[in-house]
Amino acid sequence: MSDYTPLITQAGLNAAVNATQGGFKIEISHIAVGDKGYAPSRSQTVLQNEKDRVMVSGGKHAGPGQWHLTGVFEKKESFAVREVGFYLSDGTLFAIWSHPINTLFYQTPIAKVIQGFDLILSGVPIEAISVDISGDLNLYYGDEFLSLAVIQTKQLIAQVQTMHRQIQFNNRLLKAGV
Repeated sequence: MSDYTPLITQAGLNAAVNATQGGFKIEISHIAVGDKGYAPSRSQTVLQNEKDRVMVSGGKHAGPGQWHLTGVFEKKESFAVREVGFYLSDGTLFAIWSHPINTLFYQTPIAKVIQGFDLILSGVPIEAISVDISGDLNLYYGDEFLSLAVIQTKQLIAQVQTMHRQIQFNNRLLKAGV
């Protein structure tokens, strides 16, 4: 197993199989992070030291048996992320990643961390899995894009006003015969 490959939990596998047999889908809706490093177990039902849990901000089917998920982490605390959990909408821990030594990323109180994750789902019935992307990452930038648009509009107005004053000045010079 790779140092960065999540492990599907037994509860996650059971949920996917039950969904397939029942004709419905399970939904990966949240990503949780913690600061405890260890070798994960299929029998785990929670992270060992969860620090933050966010809705999936973006998700797309990236290929056969593969989902790319994104989360935006803004915890106002500093910690090294050494465990990650992927949760179903009913709260079941679907998959987990951790490592006794390696750190995935570092969270600080002054930064929003946008982290992408790839889940390879070769050991579960993928047709039973969907991803809740109601926390659309595109909306995350709404305020920033609005502020940028306002600044750019003000700059364009200032440029047009300057050009207009220059044209008026040139016209006065022409009328004065200069």
